[in-house]
Amino acid sequence: MKNKETLQTAMDRRLSFLDERPSCRTAVMCRIAQEEEPVMKKKVSFGFVFAMVMVLLCAAAVATGLLLSPAVSAGRTADQALEKHFGITEEMQTFFAREEQELSDGAIQVTYTGAGSLEYVLGTYTAVVRDGKAEITWSHDGKDTSGGYDAEAWGIDQLKQMFAESGDEKAKQAFLDQAAAIAEKHQDSDSEKASAEVDENYHAKREADKTAALQARKLSEKEMVGIAREFIINSYELNDEQVARLELYTSLQAEAGDETEANAWYEMVNGKPCFEVEYLLYTEYTTEQMDNNESRGRTEKDGYYKVFVNVEDGTVEEYEYNSAMGGIG
Repeated sequence: MKNKETLQTAMDRRLSFLDERPSCRTAVMCRIAQEEEPVMKKKVSFGFVFAMVMVLLCAAAVATGLLLSPAVSAGRTADQALEKHFGITEEMQTFFAREEQELSDGAIQVTYTGAGSLEYVLGTYTAVVRDGKAEITWSHDGKDTSGGYDAEAWGIDQLKQMFAESGDEKAKQAFLDQAAAIAEKHQDSDSEKASAEVDENYHAKREADKTAALQARKLSEKEMVGIAREFIINSYELNDEQVARLELYTSLQAEAGDETEANAWYEMVNGKPCFEVEYLLYTEYTTEQMDNNESRGRTEKDGYYKVFVNVEDGTVEEYEYNSAMGGIG
């Protein structure tokens, strides 16, 4: 009985997003039950162990068998290259805007550009991903980055300092203002600052896209939430304690019958109908912190995670992790 309970717990944890298809679990448990019936004790033991191994293998396959779009696969490879070659962690990416673009030869180009007023000082990191390998360059490579925030180009040393100071709003505003001042010095006086014309039909088009994405749905929202959750846990290697603190932010409005907000979490991403899944990972305030009006602090990998899941086949089409330390994302 103890073995069966342990197996049940493992199945519940690893296959939780298959709850809407209980036949999967029932079939496995039925198979196990059938293996327990023979009289020979050795055969029962072997059959049970074999079934348990198969269940665990299936769970592993589910965990690693997620469908990822080429852009997402390239993005994960580029993220790793960015940290390996320049020391920029995924938590530091809060200071950048990332974009993926398919090149004419089929390679994927991933760019990380300083966000907002940080664009000039941080520059742009460009990763070209081919055959699962990334070649990455920096627009400020070779420039002098010494001198802290007084430098014209900010590299890993400044990013470490920015990340450490981001919990202090006054310090954060100071380095943002300094970045803006440096950028202004290098701005072309006659550069065009044409403001983008607002498309009068933008909101109507976006609403139509969101509705089209909802109507294309073939998977349940719970299934897509499960896919996104597995992607987050496996991609960012969250431990059990972190997994326990993951909090779903996305509302399952379409399946709750809320017609007015049914398409709220649906989007067209690169022409693909998607469901947006957001998870929050944060540290709770302690009573003492609340009483003293203190910051609640943070732990590793805190922030918010956003995953866009294709509503037709479950492919992860786009993702974002923001540690929220930049306060500008």
